[in-house]
Amino acid sequence: MPAVALSRVGARVVESGPGGENLPASAWQRLEALPDPRSPQGRIYPLACLVAIAVCAFTVAGNDRFTAVGQWIRRASQADLARLRAPWDPLAGRYRAPDEKTIRVVLDRLDPRALARALLGPRPRGRRRSGEPSKASVRDYRARRAAGQAQALARERLKAVAVDGKTSRGARRADGTRVHLLGVAEHGGRLLDHLEVDVKHNETSHFTELLEPLDLDGAVVTSDALHTVRANLNWLVKNKKAHYIAVVKQNQPLLHAQVKALPWRQVPGGSTARETRHGRTETRTLKAAHVSRLDFPHARQAIKITRWRKDTATGKTTRQTVYAVTSLTSAHATAPDLARLVREHWSIEAHHHVRDVTFSEDTSTSRTGSGPANLATIRAAIITAIKDAGYLHVPEGRRDHSTGVPLKAWTL
Repeated sequence: MPAVALSRVGARVVESGPGGENLPASAWQRLEALPDPRSPQGRIYPLACLVAIAVCAFTVAGNDRFTAVGQWIRRASQADLARLRAPWDPLAGRYRAPDEKTIRVVLDRLDPRALARALLGPRPRGRRRSGEPSKASVRDYRARRAAGQAQALARERLKAVAVDGKTSRGARRADGTRVHLLGVAEHGGRLLDHLEVDVKHNETSHFTELLEPLDLDGAVVTSDALHTVRANLNWLVKNKKAHYIAVVKQNQPLLHAQVKALPWRQVPGGSTARETRHGRTETRTLKAAHVSRLDFPHARQAIKITRWRKDTATGKTTRQTVYAVTSLTSAHATAPDLARLVREHWSIEAHHHVRDVTFSEDTSTSRTGSGPANLATIRAAIITAIKDAGYLHVPEGRRDHSTGVPLKAWTL
């Protein structure tokens, strides 16, 4: 199994040069800036080298555990180790390769916030150079790519991020609790940052800590009903100059009653969308009404979303009504814009789904120290790299790197 193709995808994660042949200084500066948790005495492998090896090893299909990382290292060629800046052993006359335990211990001790800043966050997206042929290893879904391009244009016009939490079910601590990560992702699935919280109910107390480092000026933040908290959303508008769309449920009983009591029958439908997938047909209707005396900070519009779902196999139809409030006015966002923003909030759920299904994150039993959070960061960085390479399906990209498909056609 050629290891050179696998190390190239790691090069892409840290923004390699054309073809992934060399890792630029800026990439290594981010990795070398990581605080090294190890004692200075007895260090053999640079921290940046160990992180880069972990990224490369976890990219290949089937490499979801640390034992697979050890196998990948043993297969790595001397050329790959040289590109990953492994130390040279003058006595043996070859580059040294770390063992699995070395990688495991480092990821357990490494500061997860520092690693997230190094591997995640906004990155310039790769573009194909003029005259370069299409990637033979990327299948062409013309309809889906056209729809994706239209969505990308809409996202550029009105940028938005989604906030949601995820529990790593297999990472159970000694006290019985599970590792829970609160994350923020661009609409479209690119994870920007995440941090570990004690339990799911503590998500709201970490809301400002998560979003404080991000530039959210003019952006829209979407979240579920758990984050419909007055103090947090007031801080978001006043301090970050951002907007919000907050779902309203019974955890805010007075606000829910106010929004539900609005004269919705007199409000015309603003947006209707219909799609068939996953064995069901879903029709979504959105109504938006300006409000002036709603008892919630900076609320400018109330939203009513009605979903009809029909099971294509049984014919059973269900209906669901969801209410929300937003600081956006109709001048900022039309009804179709609001419908898109509400719908695309689930892109962060899709990202979590990929980590669970494709990388088996929910069955990963790594639970010591910062290991679970750092592994989640590496998986998120790999997902972004594969998507930026042009793949619509992450498993397809991982399989290509397993079989050594040439990646020189990648635009980096």
